[in-house]
Amino acid sequence: MSSSGNSRTIVIWLVVLIALGVGTLFYFVVGGSQSTDTVGASTFSRSAIGYAGIADVMHRVGVRVIKSRGDSVAKVNLQGVLVVAEPSGTASPQLMSSLLNARTVLLVLPKWTGVPSTSHAGWIDSVTDLRALSVREASHLSIDVVRLPVAPTWTHNEIGRVPVFSDNVQLIRSSRLRPIVGSDKGMLVGEQRSGARRLWVLADPDVMENYGLGSAANAEFSVALIDALRGEDGNVVFDETVHGFSDAGSSPLAILFQFPFVLVTVQGAVAVALLLWATMRRFGAPIALPPALQAGKRSLIETTANLFAHTRHRPIILQRYIHEIVQDVGRQLHAPAGLGEAGLVDWLRRVGRSRDVEADCGEILRRADELVASRRGGAALSALARDIFRWKREVTDGVPGYSRLDRNDPERDRQGRRRAG
Repeated sequence: MSSSGNSRTIVIWLVVLIALGVGTLFYFVVGGSQSTDTVGASTFSRSAIGYAGIADVMHRVGVRVIKSRGDSVAKVNLQGVLVVAEPSGTASPQLMSSLLNARTVLLVLPKWTGVPSTSHAGWIDSVTDLRALSVREASHLSIDVVRLPVAPTWTHNEIGRVPVFSDNVQLIRSSRLRPIVGSDKGMLVGEQRSGARRLWVLADPDVMENYGLGSAANAEFSVALIDALRGEDGNVVFDETVHGFSDAGSSPLAILFQFPFVLVTVQGAVAVALLLWATMRRFGAPIALPPALQAGKRSLIETTANLFAHTRHRPIILQRYIHEIVQDVGRQLHAPAGLGEAGLVDWLRRVGRSRDVEADCGEILRRADELVASRRGGAALSALARDIFRWKREVTDGVPGYSRLDRNDPERDRQGRRRAG
């Protein structure tokens, strides 16, 4: 794949990751929370028929309040109370049975269904009365539902506070319930006991819903009702599973595939895919890179030569090398002292002719100086450097074409004897 193709792919992945991140932030900041979407009878609802108000009131009076989306019974402490407020008709019998069999339960019966507002999020435009049969089915209890146009006179009230109703009061009748607050027309609050288990049923939810708490009398009644059920250190757990709210589900990993957490899961998967993509081209251990600098004289010489070549000093170095070779040969052959370079070259020429050396050191020096002066150098200077080196070997050895390294060669000895004869 070309570099331009790789760059384009990386840009696409970055755009996808940024879009997922922005979507996650938008969900949390702008209002993806369930507490702002629902308008039903839950503690996340601030509509007229919601229970966010009573949860907040209990919290303000110093009670530990839990809005439970799963395993609600286990969250109630020994002196606490489980509030099951207006269970929906879709709540399964198994769920209702497990909730109502908790140690201490306050069941608030449903009465209304709300129509969500089209202009204000979290509000309702209107409410509709539930049928008495629907209320009975939602309670999963053997009760009769009674509707009165006005509130009766309470002939029995163990709560000590009197609620206020405007009209259309909902009461219940049952031979299995003992009246806590009631009249001859029916019970507003009834109790069912079974050993240590206590179940209280609040027939009319108006006194505890957000709308009803606008009356101070209803707020006092609601707090007193819950306090009558719980102990001094008891908590209040509002079950929200009956309204469709749920935690991760049966598996803790299920939350990774629920919105909005699935966005984070997708981002993690993309990151892993990019990591694998970046490493799949190579198999096995990586090839070890050679060291930056090799040890030894060869590396030192090559590095020095490269530096000189980089700085364009090579012609001057070669010129100096040629001149130094001439001076070095003069020292080795014990040339007369006090000779300048010109005199030394004449002396070496005579020595070379006496030893049948064909190369002329003076000519090599002259050509090297001319090349450097004309700034041409290059391959010609390199060739002159090789010529001066061969001249040195021939002059110092005394036999043309042979160096000291070849002294043991028989052919060299025969040629030497023939020239001497």
